[in-house]
Amino acid sequence: MDDAEGHAQGAPTGRGGRRSELYDAIRGDGRQLAASLIQLLHAAAETSALNPTDFQCLVLLRLGDPLSPGEIATRLKLATGTVTSVVDRLERHGLVYRDRHPDDRRRIVVRPVDAPLTGGSVGGTGVLPGLGEPMVELHDRYSEAELETIAGWLHEVGGVIRAFADNAR
Repeated sequence: MDDAEGHAQGAPTGRGGRRSELYDAIRGDGRQLAASLIQLLHAAAETSALNPTDFQCLVLLRLGDPLSPGEIATRLKLATGTVTSVVDRLERHGLVYRDRHPDDRRRIVVRPVDAPLTGGSVGGTGVLPGLGEPMVELHDRYSEAELETIAGWLHEVGGVIRAFADNAR
Protein backbone atom coordinates (compact mmCIF):
# COMPACT_ATOMS: atom_id res chain seq x y z
CA MET A 1 0.00 0.00 0.00
CA ASP A 2 1.10 3.53 -0.62
CA ASP A 3 0.76 6.44 1.78
CA ALA A 4 -0.77 9.82 0.88
CA GLU A 5 2.40 10.93 -0.89
CA GLY A 6 2.67 7.77 -3.01
CA HIS A 7 5.48 6.19 -0.99
CA ALA A 8 5.23 2.52 -0.27
CA GLN A 9 4.42 1.69 3.31
CA GLY A 10 7.19 -0.43 4.70
CA ALA A 11 9.74 1.16 2.37
CA PRO A 12 13.28 1.35 3.69
CA THR A 13 13.55 4.31 6.05
CA GLY A 14 16.64 6.16 7.08
CA ARG A 15 18.52 4.74 4.12
CA GLY A 16 19.14 7.34 1.51
CA GLY A 17 21.40 7.19 -1.47
CA ARG A 18 21.69 4.41 -3.96
CA ARG A 19 19.67 1.81 -2.01
CA SER A 20 16.70 4.18 -1.84
CA GLU A 21 17.02 4.94 -5.56
CA LEU A 22 17.10 1.23 -6.36
CA TYR A 23 14.06 0.59 -4.18
CA ASP A 24 12.17 3.35 -6.00
CA ALA A 25 13.22 1.90 -9.37
CA ILE A 26 12.10 -1.61 -8.35
CA ARG A 27 8.76 -0.26 -7.12
CA GLY A 28 8.18 1.72 -10.33
CA ASP A 29 9.27 -1.09 -12.61
CA GLY A 30 7.20 -3.54 -10.54
CA ARG A 31 4.11 -1.46 -11.23
CA GLN A 32 4.91 -1.40 -14.93
CA LEU A 33 5.45 -5.17 -14.87
CA ALA A 34 2.08 -5.67 -13.16
CA ALA A 35 0.37 -3.62 -15.88
CA SER A 36 2.25 -5.55 -18.59
CA LEU A 37 1.21 -8.87 -17.06
CA ILE A 38 -2.42 -7.76 -17.13
CA GLN A 39 -2.01 -6.89 -20.83
CA LEU A 40 -0.36 -10.28 -21.42
CA LEU A 41 -3.21 -12.04 -19.62
CA HIS A 42 -5.76 -10.36 -21.86
CA ALA A 43 -3.73 -11.04 -25.01
CA ALA A 44 -3.27 -14.70 -24.08
CA ALA A 45 -6.96 -15.04 -23.24
CA GLU A 46 -7.91 -13.52 -26.58
CA THR A 47 -5.49 -15.78 -28.44
CA SER A 48 -7.00 -18.73 -26.55
CA ALA A 49 -10.55 -17.77 -27.50
CA LEU A 50 -11.30 -17.54 -23.76
CA ASN A 51 -12.33 -14.59 -21.66
CA PRO A 52 -9.75 -13.35 -19.13
CA THR A 53 -11.50 -14.90 -16.11
CA ASP A 54 -11.74 -18.33 -17.76
CA PHE A 55 -8.09 -18.06 -18.83
CA GLN A 56 -7.00 -17.15 -15.28
CA CYS A 57 -8.81 -20.19 -13.95
CA LEU A 58 -7.18 -22.46 -16.52
CA VAL A 59 -3.72 -21.09 -15.72
CA LEU A 60 -4.35 -21.53 -11.99
CA LEU A 61 -5.37 -25.16 -12.53
CA ARG A 62 -2.32 -25.86 -14.67
CA LEU A 63 0.05 -24.50 -12.03
CA GLY A 64 -0.54 -27.13 -9.42
CA ASP A 65 -2.81 -29.65 -7.84
CA PRO A 66 -6.49 -30.00 -8.73
CA LEU A 67 -8.70 -27.54 -6.87
CA SER A 68 -12.25 -27.61 -5.60
CA PRO A 69 -14.59 -24.95 -6.97
CA GLY A 70 -14.45 -23.28 -3.54
CA GLU A 71 -10.65 -23.16 -3.66
CA ILE A 72 -10.79 -21.66 -7.15
CA ALA A 73 -13.25 -19.04 -5.89
CA THR A 74 -10.99 -18.16 -2.98
CA ARG A 75 -7.81 -17.91 -5.05
CA LEU A 76 -9.36 -15.89 -7.87
CA LYS A 77 -11.57 -13.81 -5.55
CA LEU A 78 -14.73 -14.92 -7.39
CA ALA A 79 -18.20 -15.90 -6.23
CA THR A 80 -18.78 -19.65 -6.21
CA GLY A 81 -21.63 -19.27 -8.72
CA THR A 82 -19.24 -17.51 -11.09
CA VAL A 83 -16.75 -20.36 -10.71
CA THR A 84 -19.45 -22.88 -11.65
CA SER A 85 -20.05 -20.95 -14.89
CA VAL A 86 -16.30 -20.66 -15.57
CA VAL A 87 -15.75 -24.40 -15.06
CA ASP A 88 -18.78 -25.19 -17.23
CA ARG A 89 -17.32 -23.11 -20.09
CA LEU A 90 -13.83 -24.63 -19.70
CA GLU A 91 -15.38 -28.11 -19.69
CA ARG A 92 -17.29 -27.34 -22.90
CA HIS A 93 -13.95 -26.31 -24.48
CA GLY A 94 -12.46 -29.65 -23.37
CA LEU A 95 -9.84 -27.94 -21.17
CA VAL A 96 -10.87 -29.17 -17.71
CA TYR A 97 -12.97 -31.89 -16.15
CA ARG A 98 -14.65 -32.45 -12.82
CA ASP A 99 -13.41 -35.41 -10.80
CA ARG A 100 -14.09 -36.89 -7.37
CA HIS A 101 -12.00 -35.43 -4.56
CA PRO A 102 -9.28 -37.96 -3.68
CA ASP A 103 -10.01 -37.77 0.08
CA ASP A 104 -13.75 -37.06 0.14
CA ARG A 105 -15.89 -38.66 -2.56
CA ARG A 106 -18.77 -36.29 -1.74
CA ARG A 107 -16.70 -33.36 -3.04
CA ILE A 108 -15.33 -32.66 -6.49
CA VAL A 109 -12.12 -31.15 -7.79
CA VAL A 110 -11.45 -29.57 -11.15
CA ARG A 111 -8.52 -30.93 -13.13
CA PRO A 112 -6.99 -29.55 -16.33
CA VAL A 113 -6.86 -31.70 -19.41
CA ASP A 114 -3.23 -32.20 -20.39
CA ALA A 115 -3.57 -30.33 -23.67
CA PRO A 116 -1.41 -27.28 -24.42
CA LEU A 117 -2.99 -23.83 -24.24
CA THR A 118 -3.46 -21.81 -27.46
CA GLY A 119 -2.02 -20.82 -30.74
CA GLY A 120 -5.00 -19.14 -32.30
CA SER A 121 -7.56 -21.43 -30.73
CA VAL A 122 -8.24 -23.14 -27.45
CA GLY A 123 -6.41 -26.34 -28.35
CA GLY A 124 -3.30 -24.93 -30.02
CA THR A 125 0.40 -25.03 -29.16
CA GLY A 126 1.31 -22.27 -26.71
CA VAL A 127 0.01 -19.34 -24.70
CA LEU A 128 1.47 -16.69 -26.98
CA PRO A 129 3.57 -18.11 -29.77
CA GLY A 130 6.77 -16.14 -30.15
CA LEU A 131 7.13 -15.05 -26.51
CA GLY A 132 9.58 -17.80 -25.55
CA GLU A 133 12.41 -16.73 -27.86
CA PRO A 134 12.74 -13.12 -26.66
CA MET A 135 12.57 -14.35 -23.06
CA VAL A 136 15.41 -16.82 -23.70
CA GLU A 137 17.41 -14.03 -25.36
CA LEU A 138 16.85 -11.84 -22.30
CA HIS A 139 17.91 -14.62 -19.92
CA ASP A 140 21.03 -15.29 -22.01
CA ARG A 141 22.30 -11.81 -21.08
CA TYR A 142 22.70 -12.86 -17.43
CA SER A 143 25.22 -15.11 -15.75
CA GLU A 144 24.11 -18.24 -13.91
CA ALA A 145 24.74 -16.50 -10.59
CA GLU A 146 22.60 -13.53 -11.66
CA LEU A 147 19.83 -15.86 -12.82
CA GLU A 148 19.94 -17.64 -9.45
CA THR A 149 19.50 -14.28 -7.70
CA ILE A 150 16.65 -13.28 -10.03
CA ALA A 151 14.94 -16.67 -9.60
CA GLY A 152 15.25 -16.48 -5.83
CA TRP A 153 13.89 -12.94 -5.71
CA LEU A 154 10.97 -13.82 -8.00
CA HIS A 155 10.13 -16.82 -5.83
CA GLU A 156 10.17 -14.72 -2.67
CA VAL A 157 8.25 -11.78 -4.12
CA GLY A 158 5.67 -14.20 -5.49
CA GLY A 159 5.19 -15.56 -1.99
CA VAL A 160 4.76 -12.07 -0.55
CA ILE A 161 2.22 -11.16 -3.23
CA ARG A 162 0.28 -14.43 -2.81
CA ALA A 163 0.15 -13.97 0.98
CA PHE A 164 -1.03 -10.38 0.56
CA ALA A 165 -3.66 -11.38 -2.01
CA ASP A 166 -4.86 -14.27 0.17
CA ASN A 167 -5.44 -11.85 3.05
CA ALA A 168 -6.91 -9.01 0.98
CA ARG A 169 -10.64 -8.53 1.21
